[in-house]
Amino acid sequence: MPLARNYLASDVFKRVEDARKISAVKPTGEAGLWSELSFRLRRPLGILFGIIDKLLITQTPEGWFEAEIIDFKTNRIRVDVPTIVYEAPAKKRRQRSAQFAFDFEPEPEPSPLDVATNNIIEITARDYQLQMQAYAHAVRELVPALANSKIRVTLHFLDPNVESHLTDELLEPSRCAQAIDSAMIRIITSAQPTHFPVKPAPHCRMCNFLRVCTAGKEYLR
Repeated sequence: MPLARNYLASDVFKRVEDARKISAVKPTGEAGLWSELSFRLRRPLGILFGIIDKLLITQTPEGWFEAEIIDFKTNRIRVDVPTIVYEAPAKKRRQRSAQFAFDFEPEPEPSPLDVATNNIIEITARDYQLQMQAYAHAVRELVPALANSKIRVTLHFLDPNVESHLTDELLEPSRCAQAIDSAMIRIITSAQPTHFPVKPAPHCRMCNFLRVCTAGKEYLR
């Protein structure tokens, strides 16, 4: 429920609902919304397949079409910070026990994300860079009408309610294709555990294999 409430209060939800009104059966380059969009794409070294959570295609006032790929992430991104307790000034403080229902003291404004949390979000977003480059490449290849259109990639971290975007440089067609093919050749040529070096990071907290990963346990310790 907390994740659902964050989504319903997000700008992502507003964009999705606006696009839902004009959705077509399948993406052809026209405006619309598509959910759980699966794809298969042949590459020189194998077949790339995946499922895109949301694909939004919108039309600009100038008549151009733009695509946004949205991927929802349920990572619990949390940083332990001191708790700040708000207390009204003495002169304005009211007896809550006497007038509980009529207490109109202003509530404290929610604080912006602290630097540590932003850093973790940036680090976590890098883990999904290849995935999102693959999605962008698939959209360009499988929807030819969008080949020259602007493509935006959005990682929507639901806890906290934050959007993260890949830069235009990372989404350049040649760079996406190179990243995919490089990953495939690494997979094909790797056969020993030494070819997959351990890279501990905050995401170790959510890993299902943490109990058998010495490096991950040491990192978190």
